[in-house]
Amino acid sequence: MLPRKLMAAQQHITSIKGEFGVCSRNLDLLEDESNTFWKVARQQNVEEKLRSLAKNIALQGELVGESVQSNKLKLKGQTVKFFNAYDIDQRSYFNFQELQQLLENLSLEMVPLISTEYILKNDINAIIKMATMKSIVNPATLAEGIVIRPLEEISDVFLLNENLTDGRLSFKANNPEFLLKYGE
Repeated sequence: MLPRKLMAAQQHITSIKGEFGVCSRNLDLLEDESNTFWKVARQQNVEEKLRSLAKNIALQGELVGESVQSNKLKLKGQTVKFFNAYDIDQRSYFNFQELQQLLENLSLEMVPLISTEYILKNDINAIIKMATMKSIVNPATLAEGIVIRPLEEISDVFLLNENLTDGRLSFKANNPEFLLKYGE
């Protein structure tokens, strides 16, 4: 399980055919010294790190810290914690082990990991109970929730056929205490 949503805006960073870009959830962002997404990408030398791979790769992560969505995690500074890597040429996501190895090789931080041993059961109450927790990033704050996904990529035929997603299996369980506290 990977707690994907860490109280922050999603950040997508890509290197395609020599072009480097930084995106928010829905926008390709022009480079600007005042843009937090670009600042963090530059501080962490993400462009140079991706170029060193000589591949077309997209990284997806959460921007967290001061001045990001009210900083509910009460963090100092700003950083990005990654949860996805996508091989653009192969049109495929990295599995968990590949992602972990890639981020380690690039000296980039992954979102906190809760467990690699979890077995999904058909019990929504147990999942919500598991999501009702303190943050791993800052135990003095509430976690927004958890994301559950397989260690090996699985494409679900129902999701694919219903055009709900690309068929990739992943879901989030929100922490009800967090939702009540922040009215979200």
